[in-house]
Amino acid sequence: MNNKKLCLIFFVSIIIFAVISCVNTPANNEALQEEADTRGLPAPPGLRWFQSENNAVLIEEGVFINGVEWATHNVNRDGTFVERPEDSGWTYQWNSIRAEFSMGQSTAGLLPASFFTNYPAGSSWEKEKDPSPPGWRVPTMEEVSSLLDTSKVLNEWVTQNGVAGRRFTDRSSGQSIFIPAGGRWYANLDAGERNLRKIDIGTSGHYWTSTADGNYGAAAFEFNSGSASLTASHRVMTNMIRPVADSSE
Repeated sequence: MNNKKLCLIFFVSIIIFAVISCVNTPANNEALQEEADTRGLPAPPGLRWFQSENNAVLIEEGVFINGVEWATHNVNRDGTFVERPEDSGWTYQWNSIRAEFSMGQSTAGLLPASFFTNYPAGSSWEKEKDPSPPGWRVPTMEEVSSLLDTSKVLNEWVTQNGVAGRRFTDRSSGQSIFIPAGGRWYANLDAGERNLRKIDIGTSGHYWTSTADGNYGAAAFEFNSGSASLTASHRVMTNMIRPVADSSE
């Protein structure tokens, strides 16, 4: 092989390497993923596509119960889910993105009076303050009501992997979710208490909705071994969150 041919092969190799390097840049990879999503390519098992701002991202697939897609895990902190469906996760004041207390910590201590008097404002849970992972949000009161519709949803007190809670099963599809009875951090505000204590672990669950109830309260979802219902809770109290799919993007 003469020198001309060797030079030509070397020159072509450099061009091919440069083209491959450009194609494999992160920006181009993101563009390819967006193009794949646009073409309707299926997500891997257990995942689904979610359009977040200008990017298509893969998120965990939920379970449809009476027409609403529910997450299978509670919200943890920093925009993540807990590891297991039986884990309680962190608690939040209403309309707040800041994780306040974990049911795993031993004590909350004596809190300042301002914690109980600075009621979070708002007529509904604001999107920018939602601590749910991408693709999820705090459910509305109407969505929780659909979960409690016993004509379409069977809900029963069960123990799953040693943890008590309620299982909600769509009567049509047979699909279900488990929500743990993680208890709550509680203080009797009407009596002027400032020292939170853990109560009802394993006997009841307390979860927020995104719906306000007056200036100082919000609708909450509570259950025990006998029933599950909507109720009102002080906005300054901290509850857990079981989110639903966000289809607003």
